[in-house]
Amino acid sequence: MEIDKILTGILTFGSLAIVIASLVILVIRVRKIARANSLDIFDEKKEKLAIGILSAIFTVFFTLLFVGLALINNFKLSGLEWFYVVFGSLTTGAIILAFYISFRLHYYQKGFSALHDKILYWTMLSSLVGFFIFGSILTEGFAFHLTYPLYNGISWEDGLHLVNYTKHANLAWYALFIVGGAIFVYLLSDHKLYKKYGKHGLLESTFYVAFPSGIIGARLVYVIGNWKKEFAGGDFWDVFKIWNGGLTILGGALIGIIVGILWFKWRNKDIPMFEAGDLVIPTILLAQAIGRWGNFFNAEVHGGLVPVEYWKFLPEFILQQSQFSSVASMAPVGFIYAPLFWVEAVVNVAGYFIIAYLFGGLLKKYIKPGDLAVGYLIWYGGTRTFMEPLRYGAFNMGVDGAWSWKLGIVFAGVGVLLIVINHLVRMFLDRKKNISNEAIVSKKANIIEAVVIGAISLVAIVVGTVLFVLFEPPTESLIDLVPHNIGLIMLILGAFLFTLISLPIVRLVFNRKSEAKI
Repeated sequence: MEIDKILTGILTFGSLAIVIASLVILVIRVRKIARANSLDIFDEKKEKLAIGILSAIFTVFFTLLFVGLALINNFKLSGLEWFYVVFGSLTTGAIILAFYISFRLHYYQKGFSALHDKILYWTMLSSLVGFFIFGSILTEGFAFHLTYPLYNGISWEDGLHLVNYTKHANLAWYALFIVGGAIFVYLLSDHKLYKKYGKHGLLESTFYVAFPSGIIGARLVYVIGNWKKEFAGGDFWDVFKIWNGGLTILGGALIGIIVGILWFKWRNKDIPMFEAGDLVIPTILLAQAIGRWGNFFNAEVHGGLVPVEYWKFLPEFILQQSQFSSVASMAPVGFIYAPLFWVEAVVNVAGYFIIAYLFGGLLKKYIKPGDLAVGYLIWYGGTRTFMEPLRYGAFNMGVDGAWSWKLGIVFAGVGVLLIVINHLVRMFLDRKKNISNEAIVSKKANIIEAVVIGAISLVAIVVGTVLFVLFEPPTESLIDLVPHNIGLIMLILGAFLFTLISLPIVRLVFNRKSEAKI
């Protein structure tokens, strides 16, 4: 038996060492190719063979690492579970390498042809999707053998050990996901700025200032919103005990963006602030999507009880963890607490691609610099407006539970107003400078735009008013998604949306004046 333990330990930790070593060597080689002035080094047969061998070694021992973890923990896996572990780890390991290599070469090495660069780009994107698919398969092998609720941190009070819901200073998975998401988004944004301005590091000092400012802002807004509910009359120093929980992403985003914009403009006076903001700010949605996984490990910010049968498409380890709550009892058999962390993560990722690639790519001719940055406010504000009422009541902020809900509505509404202001100001400045605006060429297009915006906003206002007036407000929770509150949301957002009608109207006026001069 002792020999078995020794062999299992050698397999596990030996595999881990080889995985780390092969990855480090592979990173060094790929980095060398990415920084080379030409692709001559990559074209060498010896270099390609070395990368292939290192990739194979990493993938094989990545698989053996998970096999060793199953053995060292004495998991009694079934045949199907062993298949999940072996197949899932093989494919996940290969996908991790595919993502890194394609990401590094696509963004750093400019010697590839347009076709090969496009292949690298789509390999990078598809590997992200593949990671979640095959990573989920890997987790299925362990899902029924883990201890739930999953540990949410590492405490060093009595030595390093895994803990659940400690109130002492500790290294929490929540913090790691927040930092990890921030670093990922920094790297992505840095490459976006490099692609446009030809220089890396433009965002480095801004990151060092904006990220901690966002954390401070998140705590500050949480304390303000929950002052009467949690802090009033207590120890003032509790305000600073961030390890006890209590961050508001809306506040963190607001303060972080404001500080980041001011700092970036001060350090990079030659780079248009609005264009840089369009590249960077929407990526915050990806950081927030990653950060929400911290809520998963903390068993917090979930929804109410829902039948598990409706969520069977999720990996089993998510369903198992979702039976637990940090503020309520264990869910009854057949039920889980709605995994809102997953819902918001998916919505945030979708929002990033819609803002950055639909509006920032396909519909680029219809937007102005700064619109994509403001689009973040609209998307995330709208997301929180509809997500807050779905939360378990204990997680709603403020005495009335409506603090974050109101902030979400304000975010979305202010975002719409900022787009209107952005377009109107630019139209006036262009007219003052006698710069022709392609957007005012088509009279018919402006009329259609005005009619469509007006119709949508008026329908929202009318329907919202009817729902708000005819139905009674909720009694237990002010922010339940009942007809009364849905009407209130539609009424407010419809009113903000109606302001967009000013854009085609002003274009028509400018167009008429221009024709009169001719």
